Amino acid sequence: MSGGDKKYVDEWLKGKIKGGLDQIKLVANNNYGDKTCLYYSGHLHKDILENFPGKSSKKIFKQYREYQNNSDLVFYQNKFSEHGYDYYVRKVKNETKQSA
Repeated sequence: MSGGDKKYVDEWLKGKIKGGLDQIKLVANNNYGDKTCLYYSGHLHKDILENFPGKSSKKIFKQYREYQNNSDLVFYQNKFSEHGYDYYVRKVKNETKQSA
């Protein structure tokens, strides 16, 4: 593979992927109350791999994983066509937490 065969990176899509992290942060900080928020449309995993080479993709995946491990956030996706999904997040009150 020569230097001219480098894979095309879509800067617009990179912005949307990073913007998804910003949306999730807003939800985590309770800026949306208990409303559901769309944070990405497309094929998130594939789009990250194709637009963030090497260690960059690992950093992006780590940031998403940290939010997904937050028990106050619920994530789900809805397939809208053969070509993509809508990815949603919502903050929930964890009523199973015991008060001290």
